[in-house]
Amino acid sequence: MERKDPSSPIINFDTFDISKYKNQDFYLADGSFSSKNAKEVYFAMMESFNYPIADRLRGDEFWISDFNLNQFMTAGMAGIFWIINMDHKFTGVEMFLLPGQSIPEHWHVATENASAKFESGHVRYGSITLFTEGSPLPDVEDRIPYFQRDIVKARKEQVLNAGDVGFTEKKEERHWFIAGQEGAIITEYASAHDGEGVRFTDPTIKF
Repeated sequence: MERKDPSSPIINFDTFDISKYKNQDFYLADGSFSSKNAKEVYFAMMESFNYPIADRLRGDEFWISDFNLNQFMTAGMAGIFWIINMDHKFTGVEMFLLPGQSIPEHWHVATENASAKFESGHVRYGSITLFTEGSPLPDVEDRIPYFQRDIVKARKEQVLNAGDVGFTEKKEERHWFIAGQEGAIITEYASAHDGEGVRFTDPTIKF
């Protein structure tokens, strides 16, 4: 696959094959996370989906996180806030997950600047399994990443494919999701929220 922007930091891709990469490929010799390398993999995934890579995605507005867990291949994401309108209380966000990558369990509380967040996730490309509060299937443990297995409360699962929409159903509901084998690109429709209001079940997470 020919790169569209040859000036970008390069990891060479002929095809998008996540199995070529190991977790350590996204960390520097000092152990710090390399968002530069991570961005290149997300761009390759976008290209494999024929997703249009807008100029804003090439800039600083496109952010990456490994949640301070140093397990980027299984716990990480990229995203861009296309719009945040606190006056009229709505946001538009795009989220990107590599194959098998998950956003750890979290919930959203009210702050001085915003009410508790309600959100819907519209899967545009790929698929995810969304976990919310409720009755789990008996074998759900097998589908929870090992680093979350002992702590997550949200165990009711729903598979969402491209075109499907899933959502949190109650205020401050714990939720998390994991991408399928192709990865996923998700458009989030949500009430305006303050980043200070996000809470993670794992207290070591930084976002």
